[in-house]
Amino acid sequence: MLEVIELTMRRAISPMTSSTRSVRRAGFTLIELMVVVALISIMLVIAVPSFASFISNYRVTGATNDFLQGITLTRTEALKRSRRVLMLPRDATGAPSATGNWKNGWAIFAHTGVPTIAYNAATDTIIFQHDSLPVSIVVTDSGGGSFPFQDGASQTYVSFDGTGYARQQNGQFLAGSIVLTETTVSPPNIRTLCLASFGRPRIVVGTPGCASG
Repeated sequence: MLEVIELTMRRAISPMTSSTRSVRRAGFTLIELMVVVALISIMLVIAVPSFASFISNYRVTGATNDFLQGITLTRTEALKRSRRVLMLPRDATGAPSATGNWKNGWAIFAHTGVPTIAYNAATDTIIFQHDSLPVSIVVTDSGGGSFPFQDGASQTYVSFDGTGYARQQNGQFLAGSIVLTETTVSPPNIRTLCLASFGRPRIVVGTPGCASG
């Protein structure tokens, strides 16, 4: 009789032991969890800076390409209309102004009256407007000044005549550069857009300066 009871108890305990072992095998030990957390941390340390650099490069490349397209459109419209077309920075209110800042965006317009630098809403025709640049983008000239494409009269603009040449208000050739710097990473991502007097714009990486041509 005792042997029968003992055999029955063994059979009852055996499934519980097997189930308990299965549960233990399905879980993780504290050491295993710590290893996984450490690996994830290492991957984040490697991936986050690369992702931040990717975003920074995307922003500055996009802003520079937008500026390049703006200059190209200004020249194209000047040739098409056979008259002066200007690209002016916008002021804090969003209006085109020769004393504005390129960070606020820009406007491209054709004069319907006497060609001047000042925009006249009553007579001038707006062709295109661009919104403000991202906050992290700093706009300077190649010397670090705040007003790229500024003439001797302290007016900031890009202007093409009807022959496609970049001209100042006084008729002299206009040439220069604009430097766009994305500041969220170190070292920052920099692009320089160069404009030759005969109207050819080009983009270079960094701030190497704009050689002729």
